[in-house]
Amino acid sequence: MSYDKLQRTLGRLIHNEEWETREISKAMAKAGAWVEDHVPFHDAFIKPWMIDLADDHYELDITRARKLLDWEPKHSLRETLPKMVAALKADPERFYWENKLEPCEPEGKRE
Repeated sequence: MSYDKLQRTLGRLIHNEEWETREISKAMAKAGAWVEDHVPFHDAFIKPWMIDLADDHYELDITRARKLLDWEPKHSLRETLPKMVAALKADPERFYWENKLEPCEPEGKRE
């Protein structure tokens, strides 16, 4: 899945809505990320260094693994993502704990 497809799928699964995405220049994105990173009392998720990686494309080809190892993946992201989001929605605390993630604070509850 492309980053765009992944983001749109997550928006639909988590928020039950379509997410609009827009392209902006790397310079503008870096400037925005820098500002967000320096706003007091705000923990920005996107860091300026991430912008350089945003358009990297990692297309995996498992042809060699299939041929040499007779291997096939047991899961696909496209099929597993709905199950992951369902587990997150059913029990967020457990989901974060099992996946060794720090839970994020709901909007408006940050101090």
